[in-house]
Amino acid sequence: MGTTGTREAYEFPSDVAPPLGQVRAWLRDQLRGVGRITVADTELLTTELVTNAHEHADGVTELRVSVPTGRDVVRVEVDDHRPQLRPRRVAKQDPASAHGRGLALVEAISTQWGVDTGAGYKTVWAEIPVL
Repeated sequence: MGTTGTREAYEFPSDVAPPLGQVRAWLRDQLRGVGRITVADTELLTTELVTNAHEHADGVTELRVSVPTGRDVVRVEVDDHRPQLRPRRVAKQDPASAHGRGLALVEAISTQWGVDTGAGYKTVWAEIPVL
């Protein structure tokens, strides 16, 4: 992919848990030529966004990854069909719980992140610095 500005998409099967191992392998393939730290950060952040969409927004519909031309970031976009459900960071109630750290992780890894909505869809996106 390099810095061509192309955007590649991974489409998810409906009604099944996202195949996270396959998603990470697909990401590594798309990000050939990008440093290992950036790839690892992208895998972690993407896994979190995909899992959130699956668990909280009736499933992820598509994942896109790109390295925009002229920018030193990898952009990840995850779509779902719940535009009315906006991600929000919540205070962690139980430190032993396996849940509740996702958006803090996204904030820590990304240079910026946000949400775009439209008729019947939501895209949660994040940008990871290329190191």
